[in-house]
Amino acid sequence: MDLLDRATNELQEKPLMSEEVFSLNSEDGLKLQMRRWLPLSAPDRVIVTVHGLGGHGRFYASSLAPYFAPTGAAIYSPDLRGHGLSEGLRGDIESFAGYQCDVAAAVRYAKSQHPGLPLFLLAESMGTSIAINFAAQAAPDVRPDGLILVACVIAPIVTPKVDEIFRTFWYLATDRQKPALPITGREELGIRDHEFIKVLKRDELFNRRISVRFLLKMTRHMQQAARRPSTLKLPVLVLQGGCDYTVRPRPTRAFFNRIVSADKEMHVFPKAYHALLNDPDAPLVRERLQRWLERQCLTKKGF
Repeated sequence: MDLLDRATNELQEKPLMSEEVFSLNSEDGLKLQMRRWLPLSAPDRVIVTVHGLGGHGRFYASSLAPYFAPTGAAIYSPDLRGHGLSEGLRGDIESFAGYQCDVAAAVRYAKSQHPGLPLFLLAESMGTSIAINFAAQAAPDVRPDGLILVACVIAPIVTPKVDEIFRTFWYLATDRQKPALPITGREELGIRDHEFIKVLKRDELFNRRISVRFLLKMTRHMQQAARRPSTLKLPVLVLQGGCDYTVRPRPTRAFFNRIVSADKEMHVFPKAYHALLNDPDAPLVRERLQRWLERQCLTKKGF
């Protein structure tokens, strides 16, 4: 039994929250899978997640929901298009604008279910660049009240192996849309918890390959996000692993320093890796996150 199944079983045995899985149409009509966790009492805040490359919303069944839903958070976790059980091309995408549609649909729906409550966008890994670009240009009706960036990816630095370089150039010349570039195989660079590595290897929903087209569009999207700090005026929390070998803290720190918001925090966990919410230091990460959420909610209430 893996961590995700264990979290589901524990929820059934000791319900501290409710869980629901349903479909939601994206802004362009594409069907998304959505997970929702609600506290047993009335929520006082909303969290919408944006998962990373290859991932899906079910990850948060063990890493987020059991800790934050019972304390008052309504949590919405969509599978982005082409991920998990959502519709869309797997390992390939025509435009990253599609992800903006997915986030907008999730935020719009969550706001409709909880009018007046503060809504926070929590993004992880590749999802952080999606969330940054979304928050920077969101219309007022889908604008989040705060942005949480976990293992911020605006400048990935994993050095590709020689065979990976040759494979990339081969498909660049022959078939840019074929999901042939592996994104797994070096999990030890980003994950310190060996149990979570086993979970990923057994996860049938996890995307393991992307196309050259996806890689090129993702790179441009990250570059666009890296130019956004001067437009981020909402509260921002950045959580970063000090031993993240996928994205080093230095470019993230430089990005954070350029954010114009007067309400911003950054915390680096010296021994943590890229998968912060599934790291041995995850309890410390959650503590910082909970503290920040409590402060934001008090601020919204006028205290």
